[in-house]
Amino acid sequence: MATLTTERTPPVEAGFSNLRHIALSAFWFGSFFLWQPFTFVIIQDQVDQLVPDRNAQGAAIGLAVSVGGLFAMAIPPLVGAISDRLTTPFGRRRPIMIGASILTLPGFLLMATSHSYLQLVIGYGWVQFFFNAAGAAFAGIIPDVVPAQQFGRASGFLATMVQLGSGGGLFTYGLLHGAHQDRWIFLAFSLVILATLIPTSLAAAGEGSQALPPRGPNQSAVATIREFLGPMLGGDFAWVILTRFFVSAGITAVATYLLNFFRDVVRVSDPAGFLTLWFLVVLLVAVPFGLLGGHLSDRLNRRKVFVYASGGFQAFVALVFIVFYPTAQPIVFALGAAYGIGYGLFYAVDWALACDTLPDRKNSAKDMGLFHIALTLPQFVVPFFAGNALDYFNHASANSGYRVVFSSAIVFLILGTVFVSRIRAVR
Repeated sequence: MATLTTERTPPVEAGFSNLRHIALSAFWFGSFFLWQPFTFVIIQDQVDQLVPDRNAQGAAIGLAVSVGGLFAMAIPPLVGAISDRLTTPFGRRRPIMIGASILTLPGFLLMATSHSYLQLVIGYGWVQFFFNAAGAAFAGIIPDVVPAQQFGRASGFLATMVQLGSGGGLFTYGLLHGAHQDRWIFLAFSLVILATLIPTSLAAAGEGSQALPPRGPNQSAVATIREFLGPMLGGDFAWVILTRFFVSAGITAVATYLLNFFRDVVRVSDPAGFLTLWFLVVLLVAVPFGLLGGHLSDRLNRRKVFVYASGGFQAFVALVFIVFYPTAQPIVFALGAAYGIGYGLFYAVDWALACDTLPDRKNSAKDMGLFHIALTLPQFVVPFFAGNALDYFNHASANSGYRVVFSSAIVFLILGTVFVSRIRAVR
């Protein structure tokens, strides 16, 4: 069982300014400028164009997202472990973060020029492989340089960058989509990612100054794997991972098929454009709740209550969708605002919970990579099964597949709120 240590290396300055928090989290803005439209709008829209059979689109979306999810799940803990032991004049994390970000760019070119489903899947997998490697290195920077007493504030800033970056990416895609220039979004992704590397790299100065964690004795492959995965097998950090897994599974089950839901149930004429606007409403509400939640979680020394509230709001929206099948667009946008409250509250404390319960901060990037699996494993598993279930039940009875898939999201969100109660070291 993993044990919690309060060791903190190296000592960090007490005055960690808001400006440095903003600069340090800038890369997360660039990351979600990509991830939100990329994962929940663009891949669905491109599948809609390249796979004309609507009865096969659920499975096609599920396969593409699952291939990307496989890389997103496997790469971060491995890259994190490498960065924990990397020694360069420029630090441990930053060389990987910068190099992997640059290697992401050819994947954008593959997707921008896709004329077949196969090319689309290859490009999508390429982006997931390299940009998740960059994100894994970045994840280790936060516990390396942020004072422990400011983890909640850092999580709040990261949550804000998630929402602002997502909003910026969606807004940019919406403008290009409206001008029928969708493929230029990949150039925008490239420019924003490269631009946000600069302030984060500068703000992370000193992240490679820690002593390397000691190497353990030679041991069998089974023992090595068990030690590597140890933080997932017991203790508070394992409950944090499990909580994040189920909440992320609930979010994935809803968000992956919203474009199809708005097209088939709400019957909007431009589902990609409508979904972009809907997510912008979500994020407009999520930003203030993310900032407020991160601040209050530090001040009140309470994290769990925000996860409870998050699960409740998101499950409520999914329930209304499957019970009433709303077609009035103002109601659908109002539900987006409610969803935004839950979305913002969860990301406000998501990273703080992980940093609070890290079992060994000398191996922080590897363990944060394991934490990242809880976000990406649902992207690998859920769409594969949900896509086939969606096609099967929709074929059996028009639009009934959405009730099945969104009902599973409610179950996942309930489980996430239940398991967070098992975390002992955090209130």
